Amino acid sequence: MNNQEWFNESLLSTPTENFVEVEGAKIHYSTWGDTKNPGLFFIHGFSANAHWWDFIAPAFIEDYCVVAIDLSGSGDSDHRETYSQEMYANEIKAVCDEMGWESADFIAHSMGGSISLNATSIYPEIFKSLYLLDSIVILPPDKVRNYSSNRSMIRADFIYEDEASAIESFRLIPPQPCRNEFLLNHIAINSYKQTEEGWLLKSDGKMMKTYQSKDLTETLMAIQCPIYIVYGLMSQIFTQEILDYTVYVGNIPPERVIGVPGTMHHLFVDDPLSVIEELKKLLGDN
Repeated sequence: MNNQEWFNESLLSTPTENFVEVEGAKIHYSTWGDTKNPGLFFIHGFSANAHWWDFIAPAFIEDYCVVAIDLSGSGDSDHRETYSQEMYANEIKAVCDEMGWESADFIAHSMGGSISLNATSIYPEIFKSLYLLDSIVILPPDKVRNYSSNRSMIRADFIYEDEASAIESFRLIPPQPCRNEFLLNHIAINSYKQTEEGWLLKSDGKMMKTYQSKDLTETLMAIQCPIYIVYGLMSQIFTQEILDYTVYVGNIPPERVIGVPGTMHHLFVDDPLSVIEELKKLLGDN
């Protein structure tokens, strides 16, 4: 079975769409699989949404009930006036409560990783384990200044006349090539919404005006659940230095760190089958 055939088959497993209200905002989340199974919770990165997991989640439903959340300001969830890691932790906990989960395994990509790590300090009881996908959660002290500004991540809402123009304009952040155009197209189709003015991205372009990251060094040192790292060996942001520093501070054993060959930051778009295989191995060993 080639990647296109695998993708088409994966999408045959359609999720149930759900909403829960959290502090005045409706939060959307998708669910796959038998609710009697253990929970597996996917958390997207910046400007992404739950649909990024549409072709990943079905691979796990034999053993898990799978959830993918739209954090506020993303996907089909409401936008807020202000955003914070603490608010996102509350949204994650609210979805767990709605599912009736006392705990779950968590898989988080990119910015979703720092959001999830912070949540482990607020709601440690819900985390059986945490898997970081090419996610920068701490930085060496001499690198902090380079990453301290969110200005480059603030954007104006650009309105497109039609859906085709919007989809054609879609780009990954940070930019990278993608050899699986059908995956990128699926993500793009689910990243825009139609308004009276035209088509625009679902994600809130002003999110980073209020969202603040924070130093999670002590949180990583004190985390109570097992933590794993799966990263792209060609990642343009998750460098060897950041990897080494994260592993050292978190005292993460080598067997919990996996580099996926031939992938960049958006590793599960580059090579979804390899990422699924590695995650299944790690989940099985947990």
